[in-house]
Amino acid sequence: MIEIMTQEQARTFREQRLLEEQRKLAEQGISSAFEGQFLVTIGDSSCDYYNFKHFITTQIFEMGIDNFVEKTDWDKKEVIEYLATVDQYDDLWEEQVMDYFGGMEGNY
Repeated sequence: MIEIMTQEQARTFREQRLLEEQRKLAEQGISSAFEGQFLVTIGDSSCDYYNFKHFITTQIFEMGIDNFVEKTDWDKKEVIEYLATVDQYDDLWEEQVMDYFGGMEGNY
């Protein structure tokens, strides 16, 4: 039997499926986040992004710095300074992914 869903039901179903996939990735030790409506992986060369800073940097270039600043409430000069000076493995980048991009850290 074929079930027909409304747009809202289909959107909810897709979101639930992606969240379940994200939990499975976390159980495998793979961090992830949402890039728009797509789930991407973060962690090493076998993932979509090498680390959290790589993900954030890409979001800034894809969204534009003004849109990124609006979404995250950062100061534009501060974002630029942090990109230039803060280490790629600093917790700051992970926190940004978790807070603003639906990130989930892999269970190591």
